[in-house]
Amino acid sequence: MATAQSNRRLQEIKNDFERGVFVAVYNSPEQRTRRAVAAIMLVFKHSLRGILFSWPLYMLALASFAIPGKVKLVFMLLLIPGVYVSWAILRRGVREDYASLVEGYILRPGFLGHIIFQGKA
Repeated sequence: MATAQSNRRLQEIKNDFERGVFVAVYNSPEQRTRRAVAAIMLVFKHSLRGILFSWPLYMLALASFAIPGKVKLVFMLLLIPGVYVSWAILRRGVREDYASLVEGYILRPGFLGHIIFQGKA
C-alpha cells in the first residue's frame, strides 16, 4: 500500500483508510529523518550551484585584500548586497524544490539520488 501512495500527495487521496495509513507513515520517525536529510541535501545542492554561479562575487572580496588603502571598504560594501541576493536565491530555490520534491510525499529508499540528479517529482 505504501508503494502506491508514495507517488501521490495526501491531497490526492480520497479514501479515509488510505489517508490514515498515509498520515501514519508520513509522520513516522523514518520519514521525518528522510525529509530532514532531503532538506540538508537541497541546501548543499543549491549552495554548490550558487557558488559556481556567483564565484566572481567572492573573487571580488578576495581581490579587496590585495588592494592597498581604503578602497577595500568599497569592495566589502559591494559584497553585502551581492551576498544578500545570493542568499535570497538560495532560499527560494531550496523552498521551491522542497515543496515540489519532498513535502507531502512518502520518501522511498533512493530518494536522494532522485533529488540530486533528476530534480523532478
